Amino acid sequence: MISRSLFGLLILSFLYLLLGNWILSFTSLDEGRNMSAIQHMLKSKDFILPMYNCQPRFEKPPMLYWLVSISSFLFGLNEFSARLVSGLSAIGVAVLTYLLAKDFYSRDIAIRSALILLTFPHLWIESRAVVPEMLNTFFTFVGLYAFLRERFLLGWLALSLAFLTKGPVGVVLCIGVYLLWKRDFRFLNLKGLLLFFVFGFSWYALMIAQYGYEYFYRFFIYENLMRYTGQRSTHPAPFYYYLIVLAVGTLWYLPLYPRLLKSFKREWIPLFLWFSLVLIFFSLASNKLHHYILFAYPPLAILLAHVVSRSYLRLVIPLSLLVLFSLLPILYAYQANRFTPKAYPIVKAYQGPVYFYKAEDSALVYYSERCIERLEDPLRAKGLVITKENHTKELPSCKLLLKGREFDGVYALLDCGHISDN
Repeated sequence: MISRSLFGLLILSFLYLLLGNWILSFTSLDEGRNMSAIQHMLKSKDFILPMYNCQPRFEKPPMLYWLVSISSFLFGLNEFSARLVSGLSAIGVAVLTYLLAKDFYSRDIAIRSALILLTFPHLWIESRAVVPEMLNTFFTFVGLYAFLRERFLLGWLALSLAFLTKGPVGVVLCIGVYLLWKRDFRFLNLKGLLLFFVFGFSWYALMIAQYGYEYFYRFFIYENLMRYTGQRSTHPAPFYYYLIVLAVGTLWYLPLYPRLLKSFKREWIPLFLWFSLVLIFFSLASNKLHHYILFAYPPLAILLAHVVSRSYLRLVIPLSLLVLFSLLPILYAYQANRFTPKAYPIVKAYQGPVYFYKAEDSALVYYSERCIERLEDPLRAKGLVITKENHTKELPSCKLLLKGREFDGVYALLDCGHISDN
């Protein structure tokens, strides 16, 4: 039977990581691009080649697309079913945090670790996003936990799924943490490696067979190596960027960090090395995004569990739930004024050409179920044009139909002749 503590953790997991994931319609850029790829797969029945806006999407492997497709088969293609994959992955990370802390420390530390992890505000966001990072964190964690428990075949299977989710990063981090923790190479067994190559490389082999070096270069070199080294600059940020992310993402526990450093014990070294490896690895990268750091949260939660008191947790849990519940009506209000929900019925019904100008609302591509070209010359604008509000003056012959806010700014939908002509 499930103990009262574990049952309580499951209830809290639903509240923290799933509740209200359907409130906001999909956002740009990543959610819209991923959902468009999923939508195309479901319509075309081609589950090999991801497509976005009528172009091959080489940037991401397909595991997230496949799992969301399964979820949509069960619950329909909607915000809840799509974000359910990340939500369940986050719950899986919480369960693994509990199991690892229980195996290597104690049941009390395990319960506290899981509770602390659930109250991290950063996880609330990532568990409600159709992006591969939470899923990749889950598979990477399964791989690490299996390696530490000497279940190497399971570990390699999990890493093959991580490889199909986000590429090599999960494999690198898992092996790196294991080597720092165990300092042996027992995980390198022939059966496990064969399992990894059979499952992990299968889809990549199909893509390379079809697209050759173009795909290999675009994903492995351009999207991974060049983004890490800065040869492709998309999200530059300073070295200390993730220190800020971690401070905000673990907001409630900032007062405990001095106590953690002061009372540091030798038995915590593996956790500290795990946390440090993830932090340093991504801090050294030239391009940074906040969700890259997710794999650092489990060891941090277990470390904090050693110094947090019961009374402190009794304060944090209701306070964090109050904040979470307070955010729900705010999200409803924000959704009512967003650009995409107001614009997509017009764009979907429109029979003429539609363009993006110096902006891209990828969620609009998904909801309108059409491809939207890029407009290079504003003087040749025809039909409908989607742009940012600050670029509307560059299209003087166009009439404003509506505008609304998205997370990256205020968007405008312009009529550049065809609606009025018709």
